[in-house]
Formats: sequence, C-alpha cells, structure tokens
Amino acid sequence: MSQETRETQRSAAPAGRAGDAHLLRKLNLAAAMRAFLDTTSLTVSDVRKTVGVSRPTAEELLATLLDQGFVREALGRPNGERSAGRPARRYEVVAENFAVVGVDIGAHKVAVVVCDLRGNVVAVRRRSVGSGLGPAGRIGAAARLVEATVRQTGTSWEQIRSVACGITGVAASGSEVKDVRTVPAGQDLDVYSLPGFDKIDVVSEVSARFKRDVLVSNDIHLAAVAEQWQGAAAEARDLVYMHAGRRLGAAIVINGQIHNGRHGLAASVGAMKILGWADAMAQLDHESRRLAGSAAEESTSDDVRALFEAAANGDRTAVRTVDRVAEALALGASILVHAVDPDLVVLGGGLSRTGDVLTGPFERHLAATSLDSPEFRVSLLGDESVALGAARLALDDLKARLLAVQA
Repeated sequence: MSQETRETQRSAAPAGRAGDAHLLRKLNLAAAMRAFLDTTSLTVSDVRKTVGVSRPTAEELLATLLDQGFVREALGRPNGERSAGRPARRYEVVAENFAVVGVDIGAHKVAVVVCDLRGNVVAVRRRSVGSGLGPAGRIGAAARLVEATVRQTGTSWEQIRSVACGITGVAASGSEVKDVRTVPAGQDLDVYSLPGFDKIDVVSEVSARFKRDVLVSNDIHLAAVAEQWQGAAAEARDLVYMHAGRRLGAAIVINGQIHNGRHGLAASVGAMKILGWADAMAQLDHESRRLAGSAAEESTSDDVRALFEAAANGDRTAVRTVDRVAEALALGASILVHAVDPDLVVLGGGLSRTGDVLTGPFERHLAATSLDSPEFRVSLLGDESVALGAARLALDDLKARLLAVQA
C-alpha cells in the first residue's frame, strides 16, 4: 500500500488538481488504517515510515483516525521495548468500537458470536429451537438472541458494523443465495434444508428481521472458515472439512479460501445418493429413538448421545449404526480428497466430539478408500463453529469496507 501511495503521489503531483489531492489523502488514510490493523500499536514515526509520508502528514492522518474513534493512545510499552528516555506515544485500534456479529440459524439451534475488530470473541450464546419451526419463528429467535447478546456485552447497536449469518441448507454464490431444494438434485434433500426456507428470499427476510443488511452463507462452509481461522486447520492452505452433526455436510478450502463453485454447491457430495448419507442418518435417528424407547418422530440430542454411549460400550447394533455413518461420511471425504488432494482433512460437528467411537471408524474407512490419505484432525471448536465462521465473514466484510478507497 505504501508503494501504491508513493506512485499516486508521483502521478498526482504534476497535475495539481484538487481531486488528486483528495484521492491521495484517502489512499494515505486507508494505508494508515491497514497499518494499525496489521500490528498492535504504532507511533507517529511508525505511521510515517509505513505509509511513506512526511511527519506532518502522518500527524494529520493520526488526528483524523483519533477523531473517527478508530485509534486511541495506548498505555504502556510494547513487550520487550526498553528505553532510557521518555517513550514516544503509541496508538492502537479501538477494537471494541468496530464489533461484528456472526449468527448460526440451524435445524435445532440458533447461536451468536460477537467479535471485536481484532477478532477477539466478546460473547457467545446459543438457544435450542424446534426442528419444525418455520422461517419467521426461526429467524425471529435468532434476531432476539442477537439483541440479548449485544446487550450482554455492553456494546451499542451502532458499534455493530457488520452481521453475517450461516443457514442450514442454503447455497451462496456471490450475491445470490438460494435454498438447496430449489436446485433439481436437491428436491429430496430435506435433511439439508430448514422448513419453509425454500419458499422465501432468505437474504431479504433475514435482513428485514435484523433491520440491517446481513451477509448469508452456507453453515458448513462457515464452519470450515472457523476451523481454518481459530481451529484445527489454522496452518493448512488446502482443506477438506467434513461435518458430522444431526446432518452430514462438507466444505472445501483451496489456497485459504472457501471454494463455492459456480452455483455455491461445491462439496455437496451428499446429493449423490450412492453415498447413502440420508439413509445412514435415518438409521441413526431410528436406532437412537429405539434405544431410548421414544415414540417421537425425531430423536433428540440426548437420544443420539445415548446411542454413541451404547456403541462405546460394545452394543452391536449401535456399533453397526455408527459405523455406517462413519463409512458414508468417509466415502464422501474420499471423493473430495481425490478431487482436491488437500493438506488436511478435518472432522467437525457435534458427533466429532464423541471421541474414537466415530473418529476411529471414519479414519479407518477414509484410509481404505484413499490412494494417499492426507493428515487427519478432529475439530477443536464447539457447537458455535458456524457462528464463529459467520463472525469471520462479517469481519472480512467490515475490513474491506473500512479500507475501500472511492475515487
């Protein structure tokens, strides 16, 4: 950015037009903001060197950022700094003034994560919702949880600069967001979609209820984003993420970015009926209810947990049921591994936290069906991974807008 600023200075100087000076100031201001985002704190001299401007210009840029509430004077010295004289004043980003919200709207829960501009998690909250709840009730539950969570942090709504949302069953490609069931191969994939969401304009409905523009993306894709940001895949560039929860899913990360594909359907291998994902999960649901003696139409989280405990204790039916899920998921992973040849495979979702009961057979089936199995890790994140990934999406959006320069 400093090089770009210097080039702009050279090209603008001969013309001497007011518009050139105005653009140059915007470029310098964006460069200063980027410099503050890239480090803990800066002095005026640091700003001068990093942006490539004179000291008076650096002081003017700093004054502007102070007036905007973007930076403040930092207390103390950076770790390791020693000086016999009076240290130069240092300034830091006022991270809490630029908060973002990530939301997970799922089949059985809504969850919220609030982060500051540094990506520090300020608050996490979740609430269970009924699996049959319609769009209005489900989106409303998420909006109320956001409001309660923001109040809990003591943050004003004006300090929330971006909101993003992960939603079960949507495919997002650019600005277009649609329900998976609206595409031909997805018509029978009710397990991937929320009730009624194929009948609404998802972005418009969510934005209207939240009373602001909301970014919307697929929940599994955002879980993969979170895993690479603050989870088990922090050092991986290419990643295959497999999700094992109350439903199965997958995502691909290439060169550090989610690969959505032409229609946002990349990694949607669950649509391949030959893999048997829907059948495996239907059997899991059936056996969980049978073991619990439940007459309900759908198993609860406690029912599923009990099934995995039975499998851990050697119950043959439970072991076979879990193994079928592990094999179906591993076959999907194997397809993606051969297509992408990633650095890493990560298994996430609620069922990944059942220990070796699921991860053991999954890793075994993956090794048996892959030419050269990549490194395998289990997720380090909890149930809030989707909301955390949404917060990262919101954070990237906020930074892009903060650093954007309009000619």
